[in-house]
Amino acid sequence: MIADIAAGGAEHIGPTPTVRPSDRGGIIRTSDPHDGPCPHYRAARLLHDKDGPLEEVAGHLLAAAPAGRAWVAGALRAAARLATARGDAESAVTYLRRAVRELPASGRGALLADLGRAEAPAHPAAAVRHLCASLDELTAPRARLEVVPVLADALVRGQRGCQAGELLEREASLLAAAEPPRNGAVFGLRLHRALIELNDLNKRPWMGERLAELTPAGDGERRAVRALHAALAVGSPADAAAVAAYARDALDPAPPHDAVFASATGLAALALVWCDRLEETTAFLDRLSEQTPWHDSAPVRTLLAMGRHEVAYRTGRLHAALDAGRRWLGLTSARRGNAMVPLAVAGLLRVLAETGRSEEAEPLLRSVGSDRYGTLWQWAHLLEARARLRLVQGDLPRALEDLQECGRRQIAWQRDNPAILPWRSVAALTHRALGRPGQATRLAHQELEQTQGWGTPRALGISLRTVGMITRGRAGLKTLEDSVGLLEEAGATLEQARSLVEYGTLRWEAGHGRVAREVTMRGLVLARQCGATGLADLARERLRAFGARPRRTQAVGVSALTASEHRVAQLAARGLTNREIAETLFITQRTVENHLTSGFRKLGITGRRQLAPLLDRERP
Repeated sequence: MIADIAAGGAEHIGPTPTVRPSDRGGIIRTSDPHDGPCPHYRAARLLHDKDGPLEEVAGHLLAAAPAGRAWVAGALRAAARLATARGDAESAVTYLRRAVRELPASGRGALLADLGRAEAPAHPAAAVRHLCASLDELTAPRARLEVVPVLADALVRGQRGCQAGELLEREASLLAAAEPPRNGAVFGLRLHRALIELNDLNKRPWMGERLAELTPAGDGERRAVRALHAALAVGSPADAAAVAAYARDALDPAPPHDAVFASATGLAALALVWCDRLEETTAFLDRLSEQTPWHDSAPVRTLLAMGRHEVAYRTGRLHAALDAGRRWLGLTSARRGNAMVPLAVAGLLRVLAETGRSEEAEPLLRSVGSDRYGTLWQWAHLLEARARLRLVQGDLPRALEDLQECGRRQIAWQRDNPAILPWRSVAALTHRALGRPGQATRLAHQELEQTQGWGTPRALGISLRTVGMITRGRAGLKTLEDSVGLLEEAGATLEQARSLVEYGTLRWEAGHGRVAREVTMRGLVLARQCGATGLADLARERLRAFGARPRRTQAVGVSALTASEHRVAQLAARGLTNREIAETLFITQRTVENHLTSGFRKLGITGRRQLAPLLDRERP
């Protein structure tokens, strides 16, 4: 089977020199076009013998021809470990590829495993070839366990999920039959397989049976299974309270101990967000952040960035959502072919559309191809976000196409829940704008029925707003009034502002001019606080139509801070002095004072102690 996987192809690591054992037990070359003194080799040997800098030793060895010397491979391997520790993955790959060429074809399984792990994030196809070759030589269970999950992940990112699942199950079966059985490792491999199959549309109908096969032994394993149950239940005809119970039970405050468990935890965190348990989600993220040093595992950092983004967007803190979304995308993009990339891009697109930065969205869209991600459930999120962007740009027909395809995919994936994606609401309003009231009404009431069964205030408030906007008249007024109250209860400030503007419009149509102006002004104030420039412009336009004269007041709130003011305010909120902030950001203390003075004015505060409640507390 390993040979079949490796046959997928990858770049060749280069020719291996012909070698034979020497009389002294070492390895000597039998053919070398560069026989004779090599200045790079001599320089590397001299530095190596004097314990010189590994980077310099490796630099000379890269320029020298392979000579079948074991110490060369050892030095390059050590240099690769050092490069990895400082985040220079490409140098590590270069050193290891050269080290592999230094050794004979047999006996280099551990080195090939190092090379495959180093290649896996950015070069999954090459990693598959080298990790398969390492498994041909590695026999110790522990050594194989360090290789198999990385190989499975590389296969998935190369769109070979079926082979990844078969590999994991084969290794799990071997470990289960071993004496003594390694139950924890078996569970981890089968959990990994379940996570892969969760992203396979053809296997999703049988996920319940797959979860039944998982036999957790410890508390962490039980929580991982609960996380998968939450991920499945959120798209079924369940109520939010039941799904939240699954998700809550899955969120252990202790950091996940590997990437597989972190992925399961991330699904539970998303489920809790979709259940409108935002305070609980934030508390979990805060605990996780406190217990996880910032330099720790990338999967945990990704989980934190994703959670911070989702919570910030749903509570209307668009500036914080933008920052966290960019971190999230940067972390997911570091692994080529990562299935979460479309989800991160979708989150950023929504924020960019709300904040009037649609020109920044186009390069993002071009970076995510449907050929790689189009079959995944995450692609539906990108379709919905792209539709919102096209509505802002005035391209209603293409927006509707995206929304209809989004809905088709959500239904096929058994994830058709408005708390995840309210695609029917957006499509209903698009139909209404295109002069199709019948289709608009049908979609709006379908979504309202769904959200009433789900039972969360944010999703229900959005659905009620859509129904009210389509119904109009006295019935629409009552529906929109209920929408405003529910969204305020949910803490969904951005959506509340949107409902206030529409409620004010219906008040105006009913002849209630003064109330219409007051309500719409409230919507304008909230839109400004969120940083939603498009909604704020709409509110001002409506107010002028209602006979008011809204002024373009100076920007206030966190969203009004410049990037420099925001960085300085974050550091000040953590207790750094002006001098420490200046040294950290390489600016003068006077510049720090100016940024703080301007920031205090925009935030409406008078001192540092008031900063923390207003700013995103996640470490940068």
